[in-house]
Amino acid sequence: MSKFANGMKAEEVQDLIQKGLEGATAEVTDLQGTGDHFSASVIWSGFEGLTLIQQHQAVYQTLGTFLTNDIHALQLKTSTE
Repeated sequence: MSKFANGMKAEEVQDLIQKGLEGATAEVTDLQGTGDHFSASVIWSGFEGLTLIQQHQAVYQTLGTFLTNDIHALQLKTSTE
């Protein structure tokens, strides 16, 4: 069963990303107000030299099982500083 019965908050997703990618800046928006469809813009110097797929995978890792259990959709925009 999901830890977040009523969905996650955008701030919770943002915190997970920023804690997982030290020094990253993330802006997360709940797209539908349902707590399971988000848009995230992540700026992190660690993306330097990574492919777009590798950048997205780095963000996915910060979300762990929340990505499969609580978050049903995540639009990502990643960039370096």
